[in-house]
Amino acid sequence: MSGASAGTPLLEQYEGVKARYPGHLVLFRVGDFYETFGDDARLLSREVDVVLTARGPDARGDRVPMAGVPHHSVETYLGRLVQKGYKVALCDQLEDARFAKGLVRRDVTRVVTPGTVVEDRILGGPDHNFLAAAVIGADRAGAYAAVDITTGEWFHGTADGPGVDGLLSTLGPFRPREVLWHAADRAVGVALVEGLRREFPTARLEDAPSALAEAELPEAWSASDVPPPPVRDADLRLAAYLKFTQPRILPHLALADRAAGGTRLVLDAKTLRHLEISRPMNPDDPSGATLLSTWDETVTASGRRTLAFWLTNPLADVDRIVARQDAVEALVGRGAALDELRGELRGIADLARIATRVAGRRVRPPELAALRSGLRALLEGATGWAGEGTSRALARVLRDLRPPAGLVDLLATTLAEDLPANEADGGLFRPGCAPEVDGARSEEADAVAALEALERREQAATGIRTLKIGYNQVFGYYFEVTRPHLARVPAHFRRRQTVAQAERFTSDELDVLEHRVGAAREAARSAESARWDRFLRELDGQVAAIHRVARALGELDALATFAHLARTRGYVRPQVEASAALVARELRHPVLDRSLAEGFVPNDVELDAGAARLLVLTGPNMSGKSTYMRSVGLLVVLAQAGSFVPAKFARVGLVTQLFTRMGFTDEIGRGKSSFMVEMTEVAEILRSADPRSLVLLDEVGRGTSTFDGLAIAWATLRHLHDVTRSRSVLATHYHQLTELVGDLSAARNAHFAVKEGTEGVVFLHRLVPGSTDRSYGVHVARLAGVPADVLTEAERLLQSLEADGVSLPPSRRGGGRPTRYTQAVLVADASPGPVERSLAALDVERLTPDEAKEALRRLQGRPRDPSPSEPP
Repeated sequence: MSGASAGTPLLEQYEGVKARYPGHLVLFRVGDFYETFGDDARLLSREVDVVLTARGPDARGDRVPMAGVPHHSVETYLGRLVQKGYKVALCDQLEDARFAKGLVRRDVTRVVTPGTVVEDRILGGPDHNFLAAAVIGADRAGAYAAVDITTGEWFHGTADGPGVDGLLSTLGPFRPREVLWHAADRAVGVALVEGLRREFPTARLEDAPSALAEAELPEAWSASDVPPPPVRDADLRLAAYLKFTQPRILPHLALADRAAGGTRLVLDAKTLRHLEISRPMNPDDPSGATLLSTWDETVTASGRRTLAFWLTNPLADVDRIVARQDAVEALVGRGAALDELRGELRGIADLARIATRVAGRRVRPPELAALRSGLRALLEGATGWAGEGTSRALARVLRDLRPPAGLVDLLATTLAEDLPANEADGGLFRPGCAPEVDGARSEEADAVAALEALERREQAATGIRTLKIGYNQVFGYYFEVTRPHLARVPAHFRRRQTVAQAERFTSDELDVLEHRVGAAREAARSAESARWDRFLRELDGQVAAIHRVARALGELDALATFAHLARTRGYVRPQVEASAALVARELRHPVLDRSLAEGFVPNDVELDAGAARLLVLTGPNMSGKSTYMRSVGLLVVLAQAGSFVPAKFARVGLVTQLFTRMGFTDEIGRGKSSFMVEMTEVAEILRSADPRSLVLLDEVGRGTSTFDGLAIAWATLRHLHDVTRSRSVLATHYHQLTELVGDLSAARNAHFAVKEGTEGVVFLHRLVPGSTDRSYGVHVARLAGVPADVLTEAERLLQSLEADGVSLPPSRRGGGRPTRYTQAVLVADASPGPVERSLAALDVERLTPDEAKEALRRLQGRPRDPSPSEPP
């Protein structure tokens, strides 16, 4: 409930709208403001910092809380509300208040939610804005549908795996702003909502509409587009929601291609975050460099969206990857012509979003001018761009890029050359293309000319050369006469208003002309508005064509960006094949390579299904282990997205799933420690990975005791080798783990070299074969600024712990032998004591019962050896 008790007709009207739009914040147009009442007013005041007032009284005699925003700045406030996840219903006046009989008719004209907004001023940038539906059936099979209504793209399919985890993994690359969810089982639904909140913390969540009988799939879909039942369920739930929020746009949404699991490299939300593909791992650092920010040298909004989609949804189909690489190589071969092409693309407007706003009747005249110029540039450039140096994929893109000639002609011959900022300002059409508008404008011009003629006649008749005809919205047209000339005012003038230095008058003839001008302007405005509506309906039939052109433009821009980066940064084309190899020479991290330049040290990669599919990395903190693993992961992402890569040579055997476990985070709100989060992620990886996967694990088991952590890391390593058999890189500070590698046929050790000298420790960041038994943690602590006395004590203890045969004193709880330590793990001294040696010397086979008793009496007189498992 709104919290406002209806008492006046206006509040009753407001309550009626609220009843039809439960869960929405209703902005109710009253004059020049959008008002809210009751609980909505309190919410609006709190969320966007506007003054909370009151009006009334209501039916109980109480004053009703009220807050509002000016109508001319409502878009600004809408943006802030949508960013906070609210659903907003705008209720407008449907008639002019001056001519209304009784209460002004009002109704909802727009519903705005985070996933259905189309205005650039609210969206805040060119990136995709996805609304998703996520459903899980009774058999735990998941399906999804995701749509960006601003670009007309609809994706759908089954989940990449069973249950909640599989569905969340599938949705990860979309980063939806709003999710409609449904689960057949209540417990699964609770788990799904928890997972959605964890993976997409800023997204708005809503239980999906259940009235699916009224839902209709977009008209643009063909019979062959009808999906299997679970996917159709997600589609229908999405369609039902869009029918309520954006019914005009729904028919124009078309299925877009997102390769299904098995032909697409699966990257879940955690992997996207760990590799920092589109957002930094630290969410509090939005300016942090990512793969997308480093790679984004696109010149159009469509190009940026396409590039982002390719990097978060890489392919896992050799033929399609090679086709994309061929297109990039063809563009690289064009040399300087590539720069010319990018220059011609630069500045082309966001055609897809303009087309969507045409469909939704939210387009402004300047946007149609931008659409006209953009399509004209593409039509003129398409022929020249399809010259020498092409490929089959590039030729297809250039063919789709050509807009329909009739559409360009329609825009060029119908719209005025200089379009106004708003539709209401008039002047939308070229003379001759809208006769009814021309006639009304001509009548308006004649009426204005008659006003000018009247002004000249009255000046001549009265001799008042300063007499003039003016206008304001309150009094309409008037004669204005300054005070020195008031004595010459004619008798047929009637006083209308007094101002500081003059008097204002009217006359019968001026009243007639005022009515004539007003009627002509209203007729012109009405005729132009009707013609504008007809013109937008004509454009409706071209929305699909504009969306097609926009998608081709995005592909061309993304391909040209890959080519531009390859040319200017010296990247190479990777060999992508169906093998299980993963080889690179002098591989560089694509982001750090740009920031560190010559300071970055490249390294080789060699993983394959034979003798070296599993690599165990050791080395000091800050030596480069995590950077190396991310470099390997990003090599696969870039190669399978179709990009050239920062290396001297690369060969990538197809990867279908990429899993990462990096960083150290907890989920206190869900009762999960950092170690529990780590183990949950490791469990998901071990359950899902297969021989076509790439697994990158950083310091598994570090969040618990040394013995437990070492045991878990050891068992994980063996499982990856013996069961999963995936290409894997595991970084660890458990140096004993490297001993296991000798027993594994397809594993090897490597470490990052360190140089020790008189000036201290120098990290070389160079990967070399074999393992190391030092982590140089004290050195890193010194770099971090740990106090000198703490460092001195730490170094003393470290030398004692690492010294061969040196032990710490025994435990205070009892005497006995001290326990010996190494740096990585506490290990009890395994050498036999006097009791063990005496027992070993006994000949059990020949020992009589009396001799055994005597031996035991002698042993009882010796001190008891501490158990190897006891602490000192």
